[in-house]
Formats: sequence, C-alpha cells, structure tokens
Amino acid sequence: MLFRKRARVNVEPEAAPTPPEIPALPGGGRTVIGRSTRVVGKLYGDGPVVVRGDVRGTIAIRGGLSVRGGARVDADVQAYSVDLAGEARGRMNAGSRVSLTGTGVFEGEMDTPILEVTPGSIVRGRARIAGLPTKDRRSSH
Repeated sequence: MLFRKRARVNVEPEAAPTPPEIPALPGGGRTVIGRSTRVVGKLYGDGPVVVRGDVRGTIAIRGGLSVRGGARVDADVQAYSVDLAGEARGRMNAGSRVSLTGTGVFEGEMDTPILEVTPGSIVRGRARIAGLPTKDRRSSH
C-alpha cells in the first residue's frame, strides 16, 4: 500500500507559566512595575506596589511600596509602608514603617514612625522618626 491514513493527534497549547504571587492588602489590587519599565508622572492607588524598574514623579498609595534590588525611585512617596532594597531619592512619608535591606539606599527627607536599617544600607538626608503612639506618649491635650 502506497498511501497510509495518518491518525490525527490533537495537541493543546501549553498554558503560560503563572507569575509568582505577590500578596495583596485587603481592599486593593497589586501593581508590579517591571525591570524594563520606566514610569514618569503620578502613580496613585489603594493596593501594594512593587517596583523592579524605574519610577520618577509622585507615588501616593494606601498599600505598601516595595522597591526591589536594582530598582530606582526618584519621587515624592506617600505609602503605608516602604521596603527598600533598591534606591530611592526624594521625600518619603510612610504611615507605618520604612525598612532598608543591606542593599537599600535612601537620599532625601523621610517621615515615618519606625525606621528599620540593616547594616550595609545607606541613608543620606533627614529622617524624622516619631515612633508609634503608646499610652505614655499620647498627649493629654
């Protein structure tokens, strides 16, 4: 027999790999700015933001800001908390805390109740660390 009938094989496309999960705070989504992405302007939101690239301008979020190693933020920042493993310059106001890892660099003015600094990190400028309110610290005015 010269010609044979070939059996058809159904091949389903492979599913795309899912990116690693980034935890979201209640009430908001999550935003990731990739390594090859540059944002210039104003960034507003409710949920957490992870910066792996470059942001210049203003960041005002109700969630946490995470600036990963190799990332750069040159902005006025208002966030619930800031984890800094990359570089940040400008004014930073964190309602809860600012935490710098050993690779974190901050230059500018900072206002936060708690500042966590790991050896190897760099802080240049002014930092106003008010501490968390306690019964003894609350004013009786």
